[in-house]
Amino acid sequence: MKKTIFSALMIFICSVLLCSCASNEKYNKMIQQWVGADEDALIASWGAPSGSYQTEKAKYITYDNLRNNYVPPTPSSVQFIRQGDAVFTRPIPGTPGYSYTSECRTTFTIQNKRVVNASATGNSCYL
Repeated sequence: MKKTIFSALMIFICSVLLCSCASNEKYNKMIQQWVGADEDALIASWGAPSGSYQTEKAKYITYDNLRNNYVPPTPSSVQFIRQGDAVFTRPIPGTPGYSYTSECRTTFTIQNKRVVNASATGNSCYL
């Protein structure tokens, strides 16, 4: 049963990673469009940042998007198999529910009131 749960979990993780690769590219293209924009226009569009940090040379504005998610358990079941006149049953184990966190941190680098760089990290930076 543990092997089945592990296999199902690995398939889910691989699916998420494959899907996120294509979508991350779109997200990164979108945030790169802000390079050259005015800081006030960025804040007017994105809202108040989650955090900021100021150095002598630049200001860093971050936006955090965190979500806690829950995948409910699936019940166990039984498969009926007919071979000739005989009917056999095969148990199919359920899977336990689990929680995971989706996160995306987008950081804009500001110099002279202009966005000079944009980057994103996390497992859910997609459009």
